[in-house]
This record gives sequence, C-alpha cells and structure tokens, in this order.
Amino acid sequence: MKQNPGKWYSSQIQQLNAAIQSKSHFITRLSWLRLVSFLLSLVSFGFFAGNQNLVLLITSILLFILFIYFTIRHIRNGRQLMRMRSKSRVLQHELGINEQHEAIYSDGIHFRSRLMFADDMDLFGNYSLFQQLNRCSTPVGEELLAHGLINTMREPFRIKMMQDAVKELSAFPEFRIDIQTKLQQAASDKFPDVNGMRNTILLRLFQEKKFKLIAYTLPVLVWLSLAAGFVGMGYTAFSILAVLALMVVFSQARKLMILGSELDGLRKKFSAWASVLQQLTQLDLKSELLVEMQHEAQEAARRFEELAKISEQFDRRSNLLLFVLSNMFLSYDLHLALRYEKWRENYYAQIPHWISTLGRFELLLSLSAFAFNHPDYCWPELSEQKELHAEAIGHPLLPENECVKNSLHLKVDPRIVLITGSNMSGKSTWLRTLGVNVLLAQLGAPVMAGSFVWKPMQLLSSLRQSDSLAEHTSLFMNELKQLKSILELAQNEFSLILLDEILRGTNSDDKYTGSYELLKRLANVDSLTVIASHDLKLSDLERELEGKLVNYCFESKIVDGKLTFDYTIKKGVAVNRNATWLMKDMGII
Repeated sequence: MKQNPGKWYSSQIQQLNAAIQSKSHFITRLSWLRLVSFLLSLVSFGFFAGNQNLVLLITSILLFILFIYFTIRHIRNGRQLMRMRSKSRVLQHELGINEQHEAIYSDGIHFRSRLMFADDMDLFGNYSLFQQLNRCSTPVGEELLAHGLINTMREPFRIKMMQDAVKELSAFPEFRIDIQTKLQQAASDKFPDVNGMRNTILLRLFQEKKFKLIAYTLPVLVWLSLAAGFVGMGYTAFSILAVLALMVVFSQARKLMILGSELDGLRKKFSAWASVLQQLTQLDLKSELLVEMQHEAQEAARRFEELAKISEQFDRRSNLLLFVLSNMFLSYDLHLALRYEKWRENYYAQIPHWISTLGRFELLLSLSAFAFNHPDYCWPELSEQKELHAEAIGHPLLPENECVKNSLHLKVDPRIVLITGSNMSGKSTWLRTLGVNVLLAQLGAPVMAGSFVWKPMQLLSSLRQSDSLAEHTSLFMNELKQLKSILELAQNEFSLILLDEILRGTNSDDKYTGSYELLKRLANVDSLTVIASHDLKLSDLERELEGKLVNYCFESKIVDGKLTFDYTIKKGVAVNRNATWLMKDMGII
C-alpha cells in the first residue's frame, strides 16, 4: 500500500511540535536552575568570606559546579531545540510544496538564461519545475540539478541507474528529512570556493624544519623548567622560556591568521557535511549509483570531520586565557598550523571531488523527495521505438484537483500532431505537459501519468517569445532564429519538437504560408513534432503529407450563456470559436 505523504508529514509535524514544546519547557526549567545555583553559590561564598567556614566554601564550590553543569545542559538542549525547529521548517515545506506555499529552497532563477526554452517549460523561477524539485542546500547541488534539467540524459543505462537510486532512496523519508535539516542549518554559512580550490597552489607557511623542532622541544623545556622551580631551583628559567614560547607564537601571528582565514566560518559546514556523508554510508543500499556513492562518502566523511575539528581549534584561539596557557605550555598554535598544513597537502585537492559527491547526493535527495511526495506518479519505461506513449498524463505544476489528464501516442509515423482549438482551451498547457514530463523522465524521476513509455530524445520548443532590446531584435526575428536553431538541432538527433502558434508577428497569409512550408519540412525530419495553431487551414495537411501528420483538437462550448472547457484532447479539427463571443461578453464590441 502506498504511503500518503501528506498524512506522514502531518504526523511527523504533530509529534515534533509536541517534542519542541516539551523541550522548550525543559530549557526554561534549566534556565531557572542555572540562575538559582549561581545565586546560591554567590550567597554561600559571601557567608564563607564573612566567617571562613570550610563547609560554606565547599558548598559554594559545589553550587558553582552545579551552575556549570546546568549551563552545559542548557547549551546542548538549546542546540537540540534549534535542530528540532529547523526540522519542523523542512517538514512544513514538504507539506506545503504541492499547495504552492513559499519554498525554503532556491527557485533557480539565475539558471534561466542558460536554456533557450527554459521559459517555455517554466523550468526556473517562482512556481517552477526547479523549485518543485529542489532540495539542495549547496550551490554544487543546485548546479547539478539545473544541469540535469538543461542537459537531460539520453543514455538509457544512465536513466535506469538514476531511477533505481531514486526509487531506493525514496523509501527512507525519515533519513531524507534528517539530512535536509542538517544541510539547511549549515546553508547560511560561507561556502568554499570550489573553483579556486582546483586552481590553488598551496602556500606552505610552516614548511621549514625549525617550526617542527620548536613545536616539540620548546614545550618540553618549559615543563622541565617549571618542574625545576617546584624542586627549589627557582622560576627564572621558566619565566624566560614561557615568554619565549609566547614570543615565538606572536612572531608567526600573521601566518596563522592567513591559515585561519581559509577555514573561517566553515566549521559548521564541514561538520554537517561529515555527518551527512557518514549517515549515507550507514544505509543498507543496493542500487549501483548509491553503493558507488557510499564508497566515496566514507573517505570524504572522515576528512571533513578532521577538517571540522581543525577549524574548531582555530576558533578556540579567540579565547585569550586559553590562547596564553596553551601556547605557553604546548606551543598550541604551531602544532595546529603544522597539522592543518599536513592535512592540506594530503587532501586539499580532493575537496572539490568530495563536495561534488555531496552535490550528487543532494540531487538524488531532491528527486527522491519528489518521488515520495507523488506516490501516484508512474515510473517511465524505456522503449527502443521512436515513440512517446503516455496514458492519463498531467502537468506536475498544476494543482492535482485542477489538472485534467489526457492520453496520446506520438510515433513515427504520423510524426506531426497538429492541435487546433479556441483560446484558453488547453493547447499551450498540453504542450508544456508533454515537455515537462519528458524532462522529468530523462532526469530519472517519476512522471505525472498512468503510464509513460518513451525513447529518450532531445527536447526543442518555441512556445513563448519576446523582444530583445539588448540584441535589437523583434519578437518575430527572435522566433525565426529559434525555429532555425530547432531545425538544425533536430537534424542531428531524435527530438521532441513543441511549437505554439508560430509566426504571430506577421500577417495571416504570410503566417499560413510560412507555417505550411515549415510543417512540410518537419515531415522530413526524423523527430516527433506537436504544434498548436488557430489556423484551421493547416489541418488540410493531414491529407497532403501522406500519413505524416494527424489532427487533434481542444474544444470549447457555450452552455447557458457561459463559456466552458473540458480540456480534453480529441482527434479531429476544432469547430468552435470563442474570441468574438468573449469580446461581446466583456462589452468590448
């Protein structure tokens, strides 16, 4: 039985809200206990100062230890509460994403310019396919998701591998939500310059052997001089050596600042990435892609954890007392610098690869969330025939209760489907429905259909056009350029070509002649074409093109003085029109 995602998310939110409330009350109690223990410790010490009673001193110390204990518990539980609230936010996002509530992930609008038909398919921007899919908290994950939509896979074996991985991962919703929460919490922190890492020649600021010698011998001398003082030999040597130890560290402060700046603000990110990748390695997985990723994640998790600890140690240097004592007795900063430089020398070049592994994992998480959230969607089946056979297919960006599903079998031949129909009857939405589901299928995701069988293909479209002030081109010229590009690309690879009311920028006779000649040319291109048009004369091509074109339509009806649509595709040519009626109904004419 398929799990209802809405009920599952609601149940998780309900349980989590109860836990958050309980945790908040517990933290409030800890706050009071911390305050009371601190005040009692001060009062007890005050009485001790007045009468020098040893019991009062011990009581004061014990109460202060209790205050420290409550403070530590308060900090730990505060962090837990923050994680719980972040998790609640992620769950609320999942519950509301299908209802088009505000998303907590990027809508990918900055990727739109990379693809000529991005606007045609509503790929990027608010309420876009990217936003519907995206669960990535790193720029690398977002880049891979955008790349997957812009350059969809066409190799059947790669698509099958992605499908297997997404199916398997979608069975672990608790795991996915936990991972999303951890990555979201770390998302606001600074992100490493991945491209810079690939091209950086590392500066080894502490490569001279003298630093290693000083780091190991100076602390030994300091401790020996201190021991000599304890046995009555005086503390002069200790004082000189202690000052010398601090002077050595101060002399290298600029170099240490340079090293520390490389990790500044990244500790939480490295720690979160280590935890996420470690959790991935602990899952019992079978799909080839995920098993391969697990092997890569093992090494990455260990090294990111090491880097997180080094970064944390750099952060601790800001504590003045700790800084003085650790460097006086341990040459702490020198050891830290040597340790970090050794780590950099061994692993720095691999960081981009490990971040790429994390990004690939985020891509799979995004698709698995989409699969889990839509249990009624089907998994596309690959075909060796040049076809697209979809039953009960709908548009995944439309609300479920508003989406009318249709069926269509595109094949060679007839390789061209001409769709006629009145305004607002559903032609344009139908074209986008086909395109978006093909993109989903070739991304390795489920599609909104009862069944979907297809041969992977290049998607080409011309549905929306606009003027370009930058290029000094009109809407009409932009469209011609795009049509030319479509024809050139379709010559080289099997494609699905989607066209909506082409050549709108010219007169009706010119438009018909141009459309007529274009369809005749497309009849000789080894691709599938779906074209929507108001020009009913083009339907005559069904006879002229010898079985290479077939007519379909969307109809509208006027019932009891109201314009109605059933948004259902039918064979044949549209007979009803509504433009004049609408103008009269609105009082325009």
